[in-house]
Amino acid sequence: MHHKFCLSLLLAMAVLFSSCTSDDSAPSIDYSIKSDDYLKILSQYDNGWIKEAKHVEAEGLPIHEVTYHENGFIKSAKVYNFYQDRELYMEVRRDEQNRPLWSKYYTPEGDVWFETAYENGLVSEKIVYSERGTSTHTYTNGEVTSIEFVSSNGVDKSITTYDLETGTKTLKIIENSEVILEEEFHGQDDFGSGILTSNHAPKANPFDDPQNGYLATGTSFNHSPIWQFDADPKDDVIAYRKYAEMNPSHSKFAVQHAVNFEMYQSIIEQYPYTEDQVLIVGYKESEGRAGLIDVSRDEKLAIDAERLENPELFALKYGDQYVDKIHYGKNLVVVGALRNMPTDVTAVDQVNKIAEKRMNDILSGSSLVSDDEMEILQKVWFEVKLFSTYKNQRNGIVLESNDDYESAAQDFIDAEPEIIQYEYKKFEHLVQ
Repeated sequence: MHHKFCLSLLLAMAVLFSSCTSDDSAPSIDYSIKSDDYLKILSQYDNGWIKEAKHVEAEGLPIHEVTYHENGFIKSAKVYNFYQDRELYMEVRRDEQNRPLWSKYYTPEGDVWFETAYENGLVSEKIVYSERGTSTHTYTNGEVTSIEFVSSNGVDKSITTYDLETGTKTLKIIENSEVILEEEFHGQDDFGSGILTSNHAPKANPFDDPQNGYLATGTSFNHSPIWQFDADPKDDVIAYRKYAEMNPSHSKFAVQHAVNFEMYQSIIEQYPYTEDQVLIVGYKESEGRAGLIDVSRDEKLAIDAERLENPELFALKYGDQYVDKIHYGKNLVVVGALRNMPTDVTAVDQVNKIAEKRMNDILSGSSLVSDDEMEILQKVWFEVKLFSTYKNQRNGIVLESNDDYESAAQDFIDAEPEIIQYEYKKFEHLVQ
């Protein structure tokens, strides 16, 4: 593997924070949580933590509506769009163990764009809606096992089933109630495989014998923990599917990624909003990239001719974009989140400084936080979690000590590189 690294050392060197000392002569600090112009507390638990609250803009428009379990985990949350008319675009429900129950994402018109159901903390079903039709993604133990797309006419459909043991997929295409294509493919997604981007529904591969050329890159990138106002890792992770000329919408999160990127969806649903800020650490390594090559001009022209002859049928069989490149590597994000923050600005500043040092203690094994400071930090809800693209780390590993971090980081280091991104091109540009 290129660029072998000691992740612990990289992050430890990057996170040296200055310590602060307490002054016994300083006036007492108010750690209570109170309503103000932007935070409206509707109810609280006996310990003063928030039970139900909402955040609003100066004009009273909602930003977030949230209810908590008594242990500080989110019970429900609604997130409104920052950039348009404050329409609701994300809603989540979670249990007392912080496991997801369901989530919904909405279009600007108020319709459900896609919704996810969970069982025992793992995705069980994901349904994506669009004008073209509806695709239902079914999962077993958190891994997708079938995707059924039904066109808006209610008749035409495609059914993709995945055999996780053999790594193959079978695709059946039905038009006017007749099977027009049924084929087994080696590899769940391969070079040239099509997809219908409006519903993220996989399709057939129109290329005869797609070849690829592999380029080892061996590049890596990491950054030290930085304060962010959103727990949004879109700059720290690689979008699992990168569609041509399709950029994330202008909203709080790049929710386009959440349709087929379980790690990203897990992070933004655990931290759908922040009361103050969060600490984010990112690490990504690009091991190599393979690209579709050796496709003759004649084959491209034939595929394009089929597309132009019957665009609707072509989209049903092959979608609108195809896999052009596949990127391999690793991706990791550590999130340190604060909740139930005090209202007093002096208390907020103090808690933030202690949280920085606590994060450093966990990542590097230092002992910067004193017992008195730990008592202060325990007045709020503070959690550090490690997420990665690997299945057992997608929902996050809670880090309460340096041993926890070293163990999770070692699992990440020992794992083999995997596919971290499919990069697509449009069929309509095939012969340009």
